[in-house]
Amino acid sequence: MANDWNARSGDRPGRRAGLDWFSSQTEAMTGRVIELAAINSGTSNQQGVRQVGEIVTGWLKDLGADVQQVGLPPISQWDERGEPQSLTHADAIVGRCRRDAPYQVLLGIHLDTVYGLDHPFQQVQRRGDDILHGPGVADAKGGLVVMLTALEAFERFGGDGDVAKTDVGWTVFLNPDEETGSRASVDLLHDLAREADFGMVFEPSLPDGTLIANRKGSGNFEVAVQGRAAHAGREISRGRNAISALCRLLLELEQLAEPDEVVTVNLGRVRGGGPVNIVPDWAIGSFNVRVKDMAAWRRVETKMNELVQQADAAEGIAVQRQGELNSPPKPLDGATERLLRQIIQVGESIGLTLQSADSGGVCDGNKLAAAGLPNIDTLGPRGGQIHSDQEYLLIDSLAERAGLSFAVLDAFVRCPEDFPLRRNRHLADPRQAKGGA
Repeated sequence: MANDWNARSGDRPGRRAGLDWFSSQTEAMTGRVIELAAINSGTSNQQGVRQVGEIVTGWLKDLGADVQQVGLPPISQWDERGEPQSLTHADAIVGRCRRDAPYQVLLGIHLDTVYGLDHPFQQVQRRGDDILHGPGVADAKGGLVVMLTALEAFERFGGDGDVAKTDVGWTVFLNPDEETGSRASVDLLHDLAREADFGMVFEPSLPDGTLIANRKGSGNFEVAVQGRAAHAGREISRGRNAISALCRLLLELEQLAEPDEVVTVNLGRVRGGGPVNIVPDWAIGSFNVRVKDMAAWRRVETKMNELVQQADAAEGIAVQRQGELNSPPKPLDGATERLLRQIIQVGESIGLTLQSADSGGVCDGNKLAAAGLPNIDTLGPRGGQIHSDQEYLLIDSLAERAGLSFAVLDAFVRCPEDFPLRRNRHLADPRQAKGGA
């Protein structure tokens, strides 16, 4: 198959020139990552997220993209006492090039990181020639740089001879809230997904370059318990202890886990109560559920509702639950498997041996898949220990992974029939279908 593909795609001058160009880009790419990672862009630090967005907007405009800032709707969440509050985010950014071209690719990655302004991990350090250590260097400032450098090469070198890159348009999304579940940007992601043939997301690969195939689904949930306050000495029997009720409920929810990690439940945070001479009248627990497939989720959801209802029925206790499976499972369906095989084959043609593996982690690739878009979501640099103060990026992977994505885009120009195509993608929006489109 690989030889057949190489024969049809050809090692043309533009492709060779583009791949050769990357050999001189490592230092420039490293500098860009350092520039971005030096800016704190924890999800709640809207100023920092906007600052990163402004820099990347300039790079997109240099590529000839039409760039828009897209305001996102406010998100409702509970405060520390379980009262609803409105949460806002910085704008998302969408850049488009050749929007009317017959073939379309959606590329994207997030602007935010998990490291807030109060996190001790703020410094970027280079360790020798091989490693960059710092907040977000792999997840996902490095992915931003890989994506934009691949697009720069594509615009400079992609297509030549009787092959025109004008047949391929691309859209870039940069969202500000991926690390907290993309709750504000999910509708935008779904809309963009319906306009594309396939997607490329630039989360970091595994340290050895392995791509992720199947992903679990994930949801974050909270349960709020309202009890009855009372003096812990004089009238303890009159009180209804919200913390005790919450603990019992959380332990029951933890038992929803299933063997072989088909379902996992992680109890993540508990808060409530006050002075210890008062029976606590409020408590909130936060937990995460991950499921292998939608059948598992339906089992969990049914039992979760039953447990909450049972706890709520206790005398003097009121229980509410919020949250959803905001990242559905991402199975390796036929179209996504075809895209994965094609990317692995392109990698082979430029000297990369790529493997694939399953993951319990989730990302925006889950949401794009839920909208029907085949996508591979680990095209960013090689790195590891993300979400910790040991996060690192392997510097030599910057040019390597940018070269891979350039070669994929160039292969799409030359042989679009080898990729999953959504000829009727503009009819995939159920809002249009209802109107008789």
